[in-house]
Amino acid sequence: MHDISVAVLCSGSSGNSILARSDGSAILIDAGLSCRELDRRLSLFGVEPTQIEAVVLTHEHTDHTRGARRFCIEHGIPVYGTRGTLALTPLDDVRTTVIVHGKVFQVGGFSIMPFSVRHLAAEPVAVSISNGSRKVGIASDLGTVTPTVIEKMSGSDLMLVEANYDEDMLLTGDYPGFLKKAIHGDHGHLSNEDAGTLSAKAASEITKDVVLVHLSKDNNTPEKALETVSGKIARAKHRPKVSVIEHGSTGGPF
Repeated sequence: MHDISVAVLCSGSSGNSILARSDGSAILIDAGLSCRELDRRLSLFGVEPTQIEAVVLTHEHTDHTRGARRFCIEHGIPVYGTRGTLALTPLDDVRTTVIVHGKVFQVGGFSIMPFSVRHLAAEPVAVSISNGSRKVGIASDLGTVTPTVIEKMSGSDLMLVEANYDEDMLLTGDYPGFLKKAIHGDHGHLSNEDAGTLSAKAASEITKDVVLVHLSKDNNTPEKALETVSGKIARAKHRPKVSVIEHGSTGGPF
């Protein structure tokens, strides 16, 4: 049994997609880039699109679903998502499977656990992925670190955690008040402080890496995210390595 290898194809409001591979199985978590760009970025990691066994959608926002329909039609790939997500994502002519938060499903060599998060979407989830020897937790696009999120992320060898905004940058920045309130709210996004809290509480002795994702282009910097989250983790019992994916960039494999 081999480790799960994870690469970030893109992260942030310009598009989100994460590649997970293990023992010949390969899946995408979200497909928020054009079909052509998904193909191109997969090639950077030596992966052919036809190797992808499934696209798992966490929610219906276009920065997570933009390329899903064309990519899946062109390459004959099924899509998995909650009923709410599938209902609001254009997926005509794509094979779809409904997933339910709290219920594990299998794709190839992966066991995938979707779990409920608070976000301004119909039926959003985060996911943990296991292959029996390694567990990866991916929590992005959520406004609150709930006990469920901490529980499902716990025991991960690798955690990918949203660090969307620096609170001071958001509140003193140029965004209109309603948008600041939405981002800052319980169903918005996680701040650097929130990301640090989640990482520190969910980390265990087996957690080797925390990767910060979905940074805002306008309301955060990689330096601020790294400093804040590393500071929180430094006060915790377990201290995994922390790294950052810049907005719009690729990263990994981890």
